[in-house]
Amino acid sequence: MLRSMLVGLDGSAFSDAAVLLGLRWAAQTGATLVGQTIIDAARITAPAIAPVGSGVYRAFREDPKLIEAKRAADELLARFTTRCEEAKVTSKPVQDIGTPAEEILAQAQRHDLILLGMETHFWPGSPKEPCDTLDRVLRSPPRPVVAVPEAVGEGNTAVIGYDGSLQAARTVAAYLATGLHERYQTVIVTVDNDFEEASRIADRAFVYLTQHGVSVKARPVETRLDPASILLDHTLQLKAGLLVMGAFGRSALHEFFFGSTTRGVLRGSKVPVMLYH
Repeated sequence: MLRSMLVGLDGSAFSDAAVLLGLRWAAQTGATLVGQTIIDAARITAPAIAPVGSGVYRAFREDPKLIEAKRAADELLARFTTRCEEAKVTSKPVQDIGTPAEEILAQAQRHDLILLGMETHFWPGSPKEPCDTLDRVLRSPPRPVVAVPEAVGEGNTAVIGYDGSLQAARTVAAYLATGLHERYQTVIVTVDNDFEEASRIADRAFVYLTQHGVSVKARPVETRLDPASILLDHTLQLKAGLLVMGAFGRSALHEFFFGSTTRGVLRGSKVPVMLYH
């Protein structure tokens, strides 16, 4: 069950949507929502100072760019705290100095779930260009990551994209552990070029979830079309509020890191996507 969730705050519309989803889940579960801002001092001041030791803290009193970054981070945390208070959700503000992906990965070890925008904007000086923080976090997440689009709907169905890989199996277990299945109607979607094989694969997840008391439906799909398009079509057909997936492809781990299915889903999804491997 969810006890705490970490949400990355970068001031973007994607980050605001991630906070909204976190507030919704925290209100339903009683979990604490932890808002994290990160000041990338090395990128802001390079090559003027190194972001270690007391030099950084002296620089915060002297460097105008760092002073502005600190002010902006403080404002994000204040706004986050206000939103949590208005929603009557227990919250905790956290401010770190360092590389965004590294600080998120370290902080996430204290929590059950990571919430990030599908676009992340932690890098200073490029408000319109997304940074690579989400990609870097997804390479080795200690907890499931929920990538959130720019707007969050009200759908009450969770679509699980399941290909029978170890990564997909671990993701289903992680979804179950969060307790979110109690808030969503769960549908397993398996894609294969043979219907019987798709049915056999879907049955593994179906049996696992049903023996834990989850009400679930299975939708095996026979097709040679791109799995990403099939999964995204199902989120639209079912008016889903969440898409859960681990990996797709013959080399599932390689696919998760670099493959077209994962990236295609992240590019095209209008609903939050829970990813794990």
